[in-house]
Amino acid sequence: MSHLFRSICAVLLLSLVATAVQAKPAPKTANPIAIMTVEGRGKVYIALYPKDAPKTVAHFIELCHKKFYDGILFHRVIPDFVVQAGDPATKGMTPKQFLEMTPEERDMKHIGAGGSGKNIPFERNNLTNDTGTIAMALSAPQSNTGDSQWFINLVPNHRLDGDYCVFGKVIKGMDVVKKIHLGDRIKSIIIKK
Repeated sequence: MSHLFRSICAVLLLSLVATAVQAKPAPKTANPIAIMTVEGRGKVYIALYPKDAPKTVAHFIELCHKKFYDGILFHRVIPDFVVQAGDPATKGMTPKQFLEMTPEERDMKHIGAGGSGKNIPFERNNLTNDTGTIAMALSAPQSNTGDSQWFINLVPNHRLDGDYCVFGKVIKGMDVVKKIHLGDRIKSIIIKK
């Protein structure tokens, strides 16, 4: 009986080990997180969606790694609509200089029209422009004019759905986003995987 008991225990033990090995879930591949620090406001954590917008996310991450956004100002802030940044023409200005410019002076300096110089193709997906989503700014809806400028939706903007590629969402720090003013500076955007 002792031999039979040991054999049964060994089979049960092997069965439990095999079940435990099979029951281990595959490691989840988390979405990359962009951590944006806005001077005087705080940090914003944005989950990026490479499965839904692979080229857009790859381009955004590439620019973040190159520190392209460091020092750029928010050049468009429309309450109950969006905050927008990404124009390198704002990089050499102080927030005060930017705010002292008239809209005509901003237009003459083409502020709001600049980019990194590398356009990416428009990517259509099923993501919607909900509060906190980040989408690629374009010169015209559904055009291949996306580059470095993006916007964060302050409210649901479903009239933009299908026309502007949504490629992420604020997962922490929406209170910071809502405090952003025209001329606020991006200190840095760091990517964590």
